Amino acid sequence: MKPEDSREASGWAERLESLARCIPGVGRYQDREGLRETDRQVRIHLADLLAGLSRTVEDAERRVTEARALDRLPALDRVARLLNTLADRIRFASYGFTGVFDLHKIRETELAALHRFDLALVEAVSRLRAPLQALADAASDEGAFPQALRAVEAALQEFEQTLAERDRQARGL
Repeated sequence: MKPEDSREASGWAERLESLARCIPGVGRYQDREGLRETDRQVRIHLADLLAGLSRTVEDAERRVTEARALDRLPALDRVARLLNTLADRIRFASYGFTGVFDLHKIRETELAALHRFDLALVEAVSRLRAPLQALADAASDEGAFPQALRAVEAALQEFEQTLAERDRQARGL
């Protein structure tokens, strides 16, 4: 595509979008669809962060296997499954917004509040990193492992409660 063709296509798209915004309701629909897409991207990012944290648990499982401390594997497997379950809950969570033709509409302010909640979830995911790393570091240490496991389980339970609150908030919209 030639540069002038690209500019022409871009100009055409901008003019079409401007024209569409002149039609009552279309501009607000486009704005809401943008918010819906942002919501989806934030949730995918959160799920990817959790998936990245599960690699820390895989490292711990490898250390336990190398240390022949196989009695710790079920606990690590439970943590890994919980991380994957949480990632799936986020990935497939309610959008928090219905389509333009649905009977129940969510106002942008409510959706913005849900976005703020999702951003707080990003911070909550980052707080999981330290206890999971401590668990991986303690995987081959028989004395430190139980305490590190309890800390991870508590952190995951807190995260799960935060996620449940997000679900309640989304359903309430």
